[in-house]
Parts: sequence; structure tokens; C-alpha cells
Amino acid sequence: MNDIISRIIPIVLLISIGSFMRYKKALKEETVYEMKKFVVNYCLSAFLFITFVNIVLKKEHYYITIITIIMQCAFFGISLLLNKIKSIHHPLLPYVTSGTAFGFIGIPLFNAIFGAENIDKFSILAIGHEFYLWLVLYAQMSIRLGKNEFSIKSVLALFKTPTVISITLGILLNILGFNTIIKTNGVLKGIYTTIEYLSTLSIPLIIIIIGYGLKINEKYMKESTKLLLARMAVMLIIGYAFKYFIIDNIIQPDAIFDYAFLTFLITAPPLSLPLLVSMYSTKENEELANNLIVLSTIVTIALFVVLGFFV
Repeated sequence: MNDIISRIIPIVLLISIGSFMRYKKALKEETVYEMKKFVVNYCLSAFLFITFVNIVLKKEHYYITIITIIMQCAFFGISLLLNKIKSIHHPLLPYVTSGTAFGFIGIPLFNAIFGAENIDKFSILAIGHEFYLWLVLYAQMSIRLGKNEFSIKSVLALFKTPTVISITLGILLNILGFNTIIKTNGVLKGIYTTIEYLSTLSIPLIIIIIGYGLKINEKYMKESTKLLLARMAVMLIIGYAFKYFIIDNIIQPDAIFDYAFLTFLITAPPLSLPLLVSMYSTKENEELANNLIVLSTIVTIALFVVLGFFV
């Protein structure tokens, strides 16, 4: 019980610090936005690089990447069908039932409960997730909502994102065996240590920023709740169907991976969703998407606190 409480308290306190800073107006929203960009582009990318340069790559990891992409495509396809039902129809429904705030919410929460030594169990889902996010979800939003055509430019944009660059570089150095050379060469070890320092900043700063942004708009609560319930239903039902019939036949039973998979399914939608909605839809839908992110984040944190007592 003491271990459980000690894992949960830092999450609650850091979120509280972020909320307190917003309440006291200790930081401007513009400052927090710049902090968020720094953390995602540098600290989180450093964290992912460290994870993938040290991960023990196995054949089943490549299968998991492909399955993750197919599974999320299934989420999207099912949501398109559900959107034909009048009682739950909404222009945003197909775009909120797949994709997650993998790095910004999933990783810090999973790391806080299960520790850095187990983060590879969760991070292995990142590769397929990022490919799906950029090549499918964002492209579909551009085509269906923005009436644009799919272009090679959107594909190339994937390989310019800091997260994909850090994951790809980490895996490449790992496969080539440079991960051992890095730790023995003086200069390379110094660079590696600097990246480690950056990576350690990511988790506490992200959780504080999450706390800062937890502000509900009551005007959009009804629609946000409806979209969140649809998202949870699609991702949990279809997700566990994939796990039971496919994933469990590929990798050996692993309790930590089971928790990692659950974390993946319950994590809030991508934080970039409101920005994309603002590009392709109305101001009202943008504010609704933002409220959905906040509500989903609160639910994710609450579920994680409860989950912590069962670990």
C-alpha cells in the first residue's frame, strides 16, 4: 500500500502545482504554450530517444507496430459507421475515437506508476501510433473536413516531427550497435548524458503543464461527454478484440504490457486535435474539441489513480 501511495502522490501534487499556478496566474498562457513546445520537441524527444536506443528489440515488436496501425484504422472505420446513427452523430466523432496524447499524457502517467524500467512496454506502441496519426488521422481530417487532397507533403511531414526523428534515430543506433559505443566513448557519453538530463525533465514538467490546463467549459460538457463515451466504447471494445484474437497470440503473456495496452486505450485524444479542428472546422467545434481534451485528461488521470491501487 505504501508503494502505491508513493507512486500516486507525485502525480496528484504535480497536477495540483500546475492548477495552483493557473489559479494564481503565476504563468501566462503564452508562457505555458512555449514551455509545452519545448518539453515536447526536446525533453520528450530525448526521453523517447533514450528509451529506444536501449530497448531490446524483438521480432514481435515489428508485428505490434503493424497491428497498432491496423487497429487504429479499425477504430476510425467503426466510428464512421457509428456516425450514421442520428442520436450520436457529430462532425468530430470519427476524429476523436482514435489517436492518443501518447507522449504528453500516456508516457508520464505510465512512467509514474510503473517506472522507467518498464516504459519500453508502453513506448513500443508509439511507432505504429505516430505513423497512424500523421498518415491516416490527420490526413483524413484534411481531406474530409478541409476538402483537401492527400499529398506527398503530408507524408514527408511525418519524418520531420521530433518524436518520429528521436524514435527512428534511437532504433537505428540500437540496431547498428552504437548504443554500446555511445556509453564507452568519452565525447559520445557526454552527449548521451546531456540527452538523459533533458529526458528527466519531461515527466514532471508535462504533468505540471497538464494541471495548468485542466479547466472545464460547462457549455460543452454534454457534447464532450457524448464524444468521450463514444471514444471509450470504440477503443476499449475493438481494442480488446484485437488484443484477445491477435496480440495475445503474438507476444507472451505479460502483466506490465497488459497495463501498457490499457493505458494506450484510456489515454486522452492528441493535444493537437483542437488546432487541427480550428483549421478545418468551426470555432465552436474547436472549443468543443479543447473541452473534450480537458475532460478526457481528467478521466484518464482519475482512471490511473484507481489503476494504481490494483498494480
